[in-house]
Amino acid sequence: MKKFLFVLVMVVLTVPSVPALAQDGFYLGMDLGIAVAPGLDVNSTDNDVGTPCDGFINNDGSGGYLVTPEDCNPPPSAWSNAFDGGSGILAGAAMGYRMGSFRVEGEYFYRGTTYDDRDLAGGATVSDDVTQDKVLQELAFIEGGVDDVLSHNFFANLYYDYRSDSKFTPYVGFGVGFSRVSLDYFNKWTRSHDPEAISTFDDFTATDEEKNLLHRRLAGTTSIARAKLSDTLFGYQVLAGVDYQVSEPVSIGLKFRWADFGEFESNPREWDQLRSHDSARSPGGARVQYKVMSDDIQFWGVSLNMKYQF
Repeated sequence: MKKFLFVLVMVVLTVPSVPALAQDGFYLGMDLGIAVAPGLDVNSTDNDVGTPCDGFINNDGSGGYLVTPEDCNPPPSAWSNAFDGGSGILAGAAMGYRMGSFRVEGEYFYRGTTYDDRDLAGGATVSDDVTQDKVLQELAFIEGGVDDVLSHNFFANLYYDYRSDSKFTPYVGFGVGFSRVSLDYFNKWTRSHDPEAISTFDDFTATDEEKNLLHRRLAGTTSIARAKLSDTLFGYQVLAGVDYQVSEPVSIGLKFRWADFGEFESNPREWDQLRSHDSARSPGGARVQYKVMSDDIQFWGVSLNMKYQF
């Protein structure tokens, strides 16, 4: 940011100031500023069969279950987390053509937003085998997080300039394009280290010795998902700003934008660790994978810009 401001100052000081207005023709533009994003709701789901069907935990030592589970084909697990908004940088370049009061432009910009937020225990909504009672009693720790959300954006923009004899030129614009978005996702679930706090298997027909053994196996186990997830989204942006004509070829200005993209949806990913073992339902069994979805990806930005007219 400091280097960009220095370049702008040097342009103003070294280029002769003349009352000429921008002419029709091609121009190059540069932007540098900040991007601010609203809160983000993240929804996750996986194909886990649930703890009673976990062949690493519930096994009799010979490849079978120690106690027989009732249903090993339940609906997918689902949970959600809500994160506060974030902020970061926005930087880009554009090439356009001015035709009277209209401009058409191809633009690329990079946007990085840091959420750096964690949704702690109690903030997740979980279905099937993990009930609210279990969240309060059996699960000692739940944490979900989204760190950096990064995007490479490509837009085609159309502007209307309110031209006059003044060196100041307000404008409005609209653009459509696509964005390659990546987000750093994190989720961690840890059961209580106290076997007596474990309630899973309590409703099974089994001896107290078998239940105590399963509770000890399950106590302290942790499930961890950590990955950089990505998706390509289509969206639009609304733009407004004002330029100041420093000289015949050069103008500087301030630009505001609001961008809205579709819902983020990642490809399936395996858990890094599932109940403290490999991401599988049982030894040699199917892999357990999760997907992450979000509501619309949105942000607004404000940036300093400079245009050079050919």
